[in-house]
Amino acid sequence: MDKKYQVFISSTYTDMKAERQAAVEAILDAGHIPAGMELFAASDKEQMEVIKGWIDESDIFMLVLGGRYGSVESESGKSYIQLEYEHAVATNKPFFALYLTDKAIAEKAKGPLGLDATERHDTKALNEFRATVKNKLCSEIEDVKDIKIQVPKSIRNLGEKRKLGGWVRSSAVLDVSPLMSELAALRGENDALKAELTRAKTGGGETDGTTLSAANGTFSKSALDSVLELHLTCKTVRGSRLQERTVTWTNSYIHVFSLLAAKLLEEPSDSNVRGYLRHLLQTELAEASVEVDERDFQSMKLKLVALGVISLQKASSHLLWILTANGKALMMKMHSTP
Repeated sequence: MDKKYQVFISSTYTDMKAERQAAVEAILDAGHIPAGMELFAASDKEQMEVIKGWIDESDIFMLVLGGRYGSVESESGKSYIQLEYEHAVATNKPFFALYLTDKAIAEKAKGPLGLDATERHDTKALNEFRATVKNKLCSEIEDVKDIKIQVPKSIRNLGEKRKLGGWVRSSAVLDVSPLMSELAALRGENDALKAELTRAKTGGGETDGTTLSAANGTFSKSALDSVLELHLTCKTVRGSRLQERTVTWTNSYIHVFSLLAAKLLEEPSDSNVRGYLRHLLQTELAEASVEVDERDFQSMKLKLVALGVISLQKASSHLLWILTANGKALMMKMHSTP
């Protein structure tokens, strides 16, 4: 999705009007949102807190440093632009800085601003601040044209390297409400199965007398005897034509488990169990090709997990099915029963 980033512009004001305007235009031309505090003189604590709030809400902090140190806050002895910069750094705000070269500052001093383009009081503080900034992500500028070149490049680089929030159109956001509804339904089914399993473990439900003991507790096979329905899309080729039809495959969970258990035990980190299930169902239904409905597949997986014979383990970017201790014990019991 295309994102628009909010960029907070920090600089001294009177001597940097042209540079600020160039920065605003460059940000807008790049399709992003400029933010600044031109309406605030930044001369007291209350206004400084407002400015910090704006910085926090912005995606990127941009400093344009000229030949002036700017107004100084009395308690810290630091200029407001330095306090803004330090707040951005302290909060790990993505930022970049541009600074006028000595040559560019000298040229500004020849213009209408005269000596007001240069620092005449806190030269030491300015030089120390400039040295600090130049050690960070910083580019020098000779002219306002350089700003229009550097700004979009810096925003693009930060957007690629940092996970920036940004703004997107509501129409571009994927509607996940159907997925959330489906997830809620599956969670409800999962909770019901857990409750059923708990009743079976504590003797509150009917059992067939088959109880397995494992490291993670007791397990009742009776819970697996309930019926599972899978909606399958079966494809067959008749001559040159492909025919599709939906069939309902009804069987017990214990049967589904028996189909999967051997593969899971053989390859406990196999991520292609679904393909194996398709193959087994194809054999069962004597069809050329079988596809399992995604919702049914996920529901079956969650139910088998809730029943305690299969567990899910995260591996890098996907989940793996493996047999639990109870699942292995159940499989051994099934294979040893004539």
